[in-house]
Amino acid sequence: MKKVLLTWVVLTLLWSCRSIDNMSIDYLLPAEMSFPQELRRVAVVNNTVANAPISMEGQFTDQPDVNARQLFQKTQYLHGDGKVATEALAQSLADGDYFDAVIICDSALRANDQEERRQTLTPEEVNDLTQQLGVDFLLALERLELRAETKATANPFVGLFVANTDVKVAPSVRVYIPQLRARSPITKVDSIYWQGFGSDINTAVHELPNNQKVINESSLHAGEFIAKTFIPYWESDTRYYFSNGSVAMRDAAVYAKEDNWEEAVALWQNTFDQSKSIKKKMYAAFNLALGNEMLEDIDKAIEWVTKAQLYAMQVGEPEVFQLATSYLDRLNTRKKSFASVKMQMERFEEDF
Repeated sequence: MKKVLLTWVVLTLLWSCRSIDNMSIDYLLPAEMSFPQELRRVAVVNNTVANAPISMEGQFTDQPDVNARQLFQKTQYLHGDGKVATEALAQSLADGDYFDAVIICDSALRANDQEERRQTLTPEEVNDLTQQLGVDFLLALERLELRAETKATANPFVGLFVANTDVKVAPSVRVYIPQLRARSPITKVDSIYWQGFGSDINTAVHELPNNQKVINESSLHAGEFIAKTFIPYWESDTRYYFSNGSVAMRDAAVYAKEDNWEEAVALWQNTFDQSKSIKKKMYAAFNLALGNEMLEDIDKAIEWVTKAQLYAMQVGEPEVFQLATSYLDRLNTRKKSFASVKMQMERFEEDF
């Protein structure tokens, strides 16, 4: 499985003669749902309504009202493209390398229906599909609704008209396991955003994508973000550390950039133990929190950043206190998710 990746950013903040370097860290977060280890092959199916009609609030066209010289505002309620979203969901699951096999059935299952019926797949349909596709269970995209708000107005600060299209994307996916009762659908909401500029309101609005592009890209986004519900996923975050103050601190920073965390931690620990200065202990403790996090000892990392937080209060360092408080929140979030990640990754014998 994927290991922790580090991307170093060449950026140093000078903070009252203190150098603070930053780095990007990727770590694994758990899926919202956990599946038994025997469910290893999944099919992603498109169970949305084929050629669903578009309902709108008010009249919308791709051309703004020529009389609207200072303000343009319209709202659309659209159905997404089930085929695009299903393909995106299946691709995201496959890229996650969590299931042994991901099969896609992106053609609308109800495309040939002659009469209206319930959207939920019947037990017979579930059994037939799992057998035909050779999978253990199904993930069915059943609805994909879009709410697109477009606004345009003059912005005196930039001297232009600014137009925005903000789309709320709401996919619904249901899990089907043979011989078990169908679960309630899982619905998630996220946003995708476009912006246009122009010397007049017409030009600004015409910089925005047309309906076809809005539906296509929103549907693609829907499949990608809802995949996080079903498989563990990687999250990127920023970490900070103090890199000067002594030869040992500078050497430790070099070891950290080389991904040699054992040596970096040893130098930071030595600095902490030998220093009589509360400030130096504060910097070393903060760095030790990072080092232990990178060594996957989250509990010890929390202990060290809490010490750095207390030292910052003692010596009146509000910036360091705020930095330590923010870091402590992030570490506590990781700790809460760590057990779930470990349980979900038990299907892999290797150490993730």
